[in-house]
Amino acid sequence: MNFKNKITKLDVAIASIVSLFVFLMIFCTRDAIGFVRDEGFYMKAANEMADWYESIERSFAEGEFAKPFSQNQTDRYFSFNHEHPPFMKELFGLSNYIFHRKLKILETGSSARLVAAFFAALTALMIYLFGQIFFDRITAVTAPILFFMMPHLFFHSHLACFDVPILFFWSTTFILYLFCIKTSRLLVHIVTAIFFALAMATKHNVLFIPIILFASWLCFYFFSYRKENGSFSIKHFFTSVPKVFYFMVLISIPLYFLLWPWMWHDTVNRVGEYMAFHTQHVNYTNYYFGQELATGPFPFSFPWAMTLFTTPLPQLLCFFAGIIWFCREFKNAASTRDKESSLAMISGSLFPIFLIALPSVPIFGGIKHWFTGYPLMLTAGVFFIGENLKFLVKTDRYKEAFVALVFFAATISLVQPNVKFAKRGPAFYNLLIGGAEGAAELRMQRNFWGYDMIDLAETLNKNAPLKSKVYIMGAYEGLNYNSFNFMKEEGLVREDLIGVNNIHDADFAFFFFEKQNENLLNEIAYEFGTAAPIAISSVDSVLYSALFRRTK
Repeated sequence: MNFKNKITKLDVAIASIVSLFVFLMIFCTRDAIGFVRDEGFYMKAANEMADWYESIERSFAEGEFAKPFSQNQTDRYFSFNHEHPPFMKELFGLSNYIFHRKLKILETGSSARLVAAFFAALTALMIYLFGQIFFDRITAVTAPILFFMMPHLFFHSHLACFDVPILFFWSTTFILYLFCIKTSRLLVHIVTAIFFALAMATKHNVLFIPIILFASWLCFYFFSYRKENGSFSIKHFFTSVPKVFYFMVLISIPLYFLLWPWMWHDTVNRVGEYMAFHTQHVNYTNYYFGQELATGPFPFSFPWAMTLFTTPLPQLLCFFAGIIWFCREFKNAASTRDKESSLAMISGSLFPIFLIALPSVPIFGGIKHWFTGYPLMLTAGVFFIGENLKFLVKTDRYKEAFVALVFFAATISLVQPNVKFAKRGPAFYNLLIGGAEGAAELRMQRNFWGYDMIDLAETLNKNAPLKSKVYIMGAYEGLNYNSFNFMKEEGLVREDLIGVNNIHDADFAFFFFEKQNENLLNEIAYEFGTAAPIAISSVDSVLYSALFRRTK
């Protein structure tokens, strides 16, 4: 892959408009998306971080500059959810501290989701710049629009979680590596290492990146680069290693630990605990063509098939086209460095899916854990399809207009499914499996983690007597107590209502239609004296959640 275009003032203007549009689209629709189970943990962690920032303010005012970073203080504020890296929680907390506590213009949930919308905008900016520098302006404009018109991505972009931020960091790190391959400028390698430190402090997924890229470079070195020296030597080997790999050790790792005060104390044990948590991660039950995926080994086909059936057809076509384009670039590369850059793009696109496909890797959270490579292959695919569309037009002056018209038509075709599944993106299935109805008939997983109750919140608010207790299915991959409380704070659920995890104490009960939850229906019917819900949420005759009211 080679640089094709420079970034002009016009590109800066267009990229800014696209990014601002994505930010507003995500942030202004935040109340339409229910809080998911994970957000309850991360928003509580954001509150802890906001408390920490307040303690820093007090301590600094008193001249005690070291106090906020002592073990006593860092244990107090960082111990909750310490199994995940801190960067996003620190940003959620900073937003909480500024916009909720200081300015009092946003509630806790909205302040955290403000950060989510910001990373969605950064992702749009990244895709635009990638498209313009390596492809063309039509690709640069089209790719971010198509990206956020995937129902799964639109939904997850709202959440105060790590999934879209790590997608941004993953794809951007691979793009930055292209610059490292193409230039020996020290600043480029240093910036990439600093950026990678932020990626590490966001989520552990990116720890695979230096392994993938260094293994790739090593192969190219022994088969090609070392011939530049005529013969192998230790000195030539170490001087040939791209500087970015040295800086990942000298800059990325120290900065990573600097961003995570929890790790400053009892470091060895805490790093071991962190690694153990993720190597032995809990698995959440999925249903895949009727097969219960609760314990490994898991089917290798799972993430490949789920990508095939949960991606809208225009974007799916771009995925295939993008991989074909990267492979063609690899085959036709004029230099070894061009081959290495193409292989990096192939790896960045497909490795996340391949990793989850390994039978020993836990499957949890729908598709969100492997869409980190989507921006790379989507952008390349838009370009490749556009180039082939031009062959259908004989007159040069109309070629670009025709390509733009085709992509505009594809965008329009995506409006209806996005509107239909705006509130429940993880429930979207495409026409290859027959949509939501076809997926239900084939007994595929419907939903995750309780957010779907937002459709039932209005009925609950209208019908529940004062201080009613509501069963939230916390032990069944439904909501958790924190998520329910933040919904109350946001005004989505009445403040007087009480969330409980014991159905015997409840006056109302939420139920989420998943195969693994079906035994709870009998328990609700027996306990509440009725099997008839007072409200149901559904799309295309597929049931997703229900609200029950006690009659006895």
